[in-house]
Amino acid sequence: MIRRLTRLLTLACVIVLALNVLPLPALAQEGGQRYEAPMLGVTFDLPAGWEVVIETNELMAAAPADLTAAQEGGAPSGLVVRMVFGTFNQLGIVDATQLPDLLKRLAASNIASPTPEPVQWGNASGYQALITLPNEALTTRMALLAVAGGRVAVVRGLAPSDVWATSASAQFDALAASLFFTLPERDSEYMDTLISNDGGVLWQYISGQPDSGRVVTAGGITFDEFNVMYMAAGPGGVLALEMSSGKEVSYMGPWYDGNFVDVAIGPDTKLYLANSADDTWQAVTVVDRAGNWVRAWGTRGDGDGEFAPKMPQTIIVGRGGEVWTISEGHSSGITNRLYKFDAFGNLLGTIDLATINPALSGARLDNNWETGAIYMVGATGNLNVLDASGTPLVVDLAAEVLNGLTPVDISIAPDENIILALPAPGLDGFGFLELSVAGRLLDVFGFPFDEGRGGPFLPGEYSHPGGLIIGPDGTGYWTETNPATGYIQVQHFIFTGDGALPLGSELTQGTQTIPDSGAASDPAHGGGTILYGQTMHGSLNNRYPMHRWTFEGRMGDHVIITMQDASGSGLLDPAVRLLNVEGDEIAVNDDVGAVHAEGVSERDAVIDFFLPNDGIFTIEAGRFGGRGEYSLTLVQVAQ
Repeated sequence: MIRRLTRLLTLACVIVLALNVLPLPALAQEGGQRYEAPMLGVTFDLPAGWEVVIETNELMAAAPADLTAAQEGGAPSGLVVRMVFGTFNQLGIVDATQLPDLLKRLAASNIASPTPEPVQWGNASGYQALITLPNEALTTRMALLAVAGGRVAVVRGLAPSDVWATSASAQFDALAASLFFTLPERDSEYMDTLISNDGGVLWQYISGQPDSGRVVTAGGITFDEFNVMYMAAGPGGVLALEMSSGKEVSYMGPWYDGNFVDVAIGPDTKLYLANSADDTWQAVTVVDRAGNWVRAWGTRGDGDGEFAPKMPQTIIVGRGGEVWTISEGHSSGITNRLYKFDAFGNLLGTIDLATINPALSGARLDNNWETGAIYMVGATGNLNVLDASGTPLVVDLAAEVLNGLTPVDISIAPDENIILALPAPGLDGFGFLELSVAGRLLDVFGFPFDEGRGGPFLPGEYSHPGGLIIGPDGTGYWTETNPATGYIQVQHFIFTGDGALPLGSELTQGTQTIPDSGAASDPAHGGGTILYGQTMHGSLNNRYPMHRWTFEGRMGDHVIITMQDASGSGLLDPAVRLLNVEGDEIAVNDDVGAVHAEGVSERDAVIDFFLPNDGIFTIEAGRFGGRGEYSLTLVQVAQ
């Protein structure tokens, strides 16, 4: 019977994660103390006298006799705690909203599916369920948690039902409350090694304040299916741009002296505007795409459905036409509120933000139309995921990434990745973060505006983004106004790849190359001639993503071509191709991998090849990602 329960509790852990490891020796603890497992990224309060056994992706903890019984498939006499770690992908999860259904599937078919409940254990959130097996007289509480590094942890306690009722439940509650998850030791440096400057700008709209005297402050942005973007322009109304080019179409409004700070488009193709103007009676203003006023609602006050001063700052519309917005700073009643209205302003619900995450402030919203999930990020309070009714699904997602950062907007990409905008200085000077649905940091982009230089923003530069949206093709758009200069910008950008515009950091800093053996690489022409035994240097970026180097070889020559990131710090991910005399590819390498020569890293590129004929061969020194200086070495191996 215990073996059947064991299979139940490890359905999504041992089978799905396919663990095949040998346990490490038990680690004895005395006196009840803080237990740390750096390789798993978890710490917790371990009861006095308990021991822990660790495997590669899991641990089991209990009193020695109970630990032995559980390992041998027998029944423990007291509480046994087990934790198994994996990724969202390993568990078949593509969105955090699937956590409740997955927890249900952890129950065997002959047991009534439990109703998962939201839970916060330590610094992780997810769902829990209590399962009792009367025939085996056993009770287990299990939780599926989103934890640091875009991972999932299945945490469960098991004990005989009578012991559970008298002591084990409270003991397990105390241990669960003490849980603290961090990045595993092996992943703790992933943020530092991430290539962060390999994106580009496709177009940039840049303008001073309009000559008409209209005052424009860039805010949120959205788009329709007719190649038009709409930017909330503060007291200036709404700015319409061509989505494909950034060409200005027109200004619309303002309406009734509003201050329009965010905009969303509904399934009715109307524009829903967040209006933060003082003493307004239309905190939510609805206009059509031609700028004609349609309807409005929302007065200042502390009543249900009313708005605090300077609110709302964010607004979204679901595919059913429901309107979600936030009002923070009420002086009575609920201080910080998440409102749900229908498309005509009828209040459908009010949620206290403190019940979602007490630390939330400066919250911004976006939604996933496919799943109905609502994403909420705060200047404090990290990233939180709600279901379509506003019930929390995951709280403090990506907390280890957002620690100390203050996001100012959020957008969900078509591939369900999460994009965040940060004010300068942001994360190492990059203002736009791309996270997976599980909260793992994937990429960053952006260059802080040079306040000392002044003037307009250059491509790729940001200071304090006012709005962010991801288009249907997965590319991003952000807006902002520099209050010191008055310049307004909208930039169309990509996280990885070359843009149509040279980035500002390149325009102001230029590109440099390092001469070697008297032969320097000229980025304007790309490469040159390389001889056997030579090492050449160059610098790749979005303006010059590849250099061509040529050499003369003979049939049968054994050549080794090595291209390395010259910085040694992962700023450039080299990729190298070898072309024959006709210009056809005959060899290629991106990452040499785990087996490589001394002094060569896994991400460096190496070609080991025998030339098929005499002639002039071409080496294309390129990149899979990143930018920076490289070294290229051509060696002829002695026969």
